[in-house]
Amino acid sequence: MVAATLLFTTCLLTMAQANGAASDSVTPKFKGTIAIAMTGDIMTGSILPERDLPPNQGRDIFIDCDSILRSADVACGNLEGVLADKGKTRKRPGRLSFSFMMPTKSVQLLVDAGYDFMGIANNHINDFYHVCVLSTIKTLTDNGIGVAGTKDCETSIREINGVKYGFCAFGHENYTLRTQDTTTVKRIVKKLRAECDIVIVCFHGGSEGLDQRHLPNGTEYFYGADRGNLRQFAHLSIDNGADIVYGHGPHVPRAMELYKGHLIAYSLGNFATPRGMKLHEQTAYAPLLVANLNADGKLVDAKIHSFIQYRDKGPRRDLENKVAKEIRSLTIDDIKDNRLVIADDGTITIK
Repeated sequence: MVAATLLFTTCLLTMAQANGAASDSVTPKFKGTIAIAMTGDIMTGSILPERDLPPNQGRDIFIDCDSILRSADVACGNLEGVLADKGKTRKRPGRLSFSFMMPTKSVQLLVDAGYDFMGIANNHINDFYHVCVLSTIKTLTDNGIGVAGTKDCETSIREINGVKYGFCAFGHENYTLRTQDTTTVKRIVKKLRAECDIVIVCFHGGSEGLDQRHLPNGTEYFYGADRGNLRQFAHLSIDNGADIVYGHGPHVPRAMELYKGHLIAYSLGNFATPRGMKLHEQTAYAPLLVANLNADGKLVDAKIHSFIQYRDKGPRRDLENKVAKEIRSLTIDDIKDNRLVIADDGTITIK
C-alpha cells in the first residue's frame, strides 16, 4: 500500500513537472481543430506464462500505421496486459485463462509508434498481481506516456503544443476504475473538465466474441460477470464534461454515435495483438480512428483508417476498407436517429 501511494505521487509529480501545474481555466487554448487518434487493444507479445513474442522483437508491428498515429495531435490506446520482466500469474491454467506480460523494453514500441496516452483499465492489468500494475504505470510514465485506469493513477494530464489534455480510463473489474461506479465516473470527468481543454474518456467493457458485434441496450454480461451498460456510461461521461469517448473489450468493432455533438466509438476492437489472441474474421479488424474536434470539443469530422491484423505482423492496411464498412453497417443498425455518415473510405461527416 505504501509503494502504491508513493508511485501514485511520483506519477502525478512527473506529469506536473513535465507539463506545468493544472490551471482552473477552461478557456480553450487553441483555434481551429485538433486531431485525436484512438485505437483498441494492444498486446505486443508476452514473456509469461510462456514466451510468445513476434519476430524482430515486435519492431515491425506498427510499420503500416505509425505515421497516422504520429501525425495526430494526440494518440491513445489500451494496453491489454502488463509491462514487467518477472512475476507470477494469478490465473489457473484453463481454456479461458489468459495472462499477458509484455517485457518492459517493449514500451519503446509504443513510444516509437507515437502514443501519448495508454489506458490500463482492463481485465488483464492484474494478471500478475499489483506489483506488476505498478511496474506498468512506472514504465509508461518514465517513458513519457500518460497512463490512467486504476486507483494508483486515476487520470493523466499532459500539455501538448499548448493544449491541455485530460485522459481517464474505466473498466469492469474491481481492480480498475469501473464504468458501473457512476459516482466515481462523475467525479473524475468533472475534475478533468475543470482543469483541461480536452477531456478524453477510454473504457473497456461489453461482452466478447464474434457474436457480440451489435451494441445492446442495458447491462452486458460475459460468463455471468457484469461488463457494464455502455450506452449509459458513455452518455454519462459526456453529460459530465467528456469531449470524446472510445471503447474496446469485445475484441470486435462496434457502432459509433454522435451524442450532443460529441463522438462515441463503442468498440475499436483489437489493434495490435500479433500473438496470444485469436485473429479471425472481425476479431482481426483493427480500426484506427482519427477525430477532428473544434475548440468546444465537438466533432467536426473523422476518419476510420482500416487495418486488418495478421499473426506475427499486427495491423496491416485493409485496401478494401472492410473495417470501415463493418462499422458503418453496425452504426446504421444499432444507433437510433444516427447522424453520422460513414463513406466507403472511412471518412465520417455529420448529417
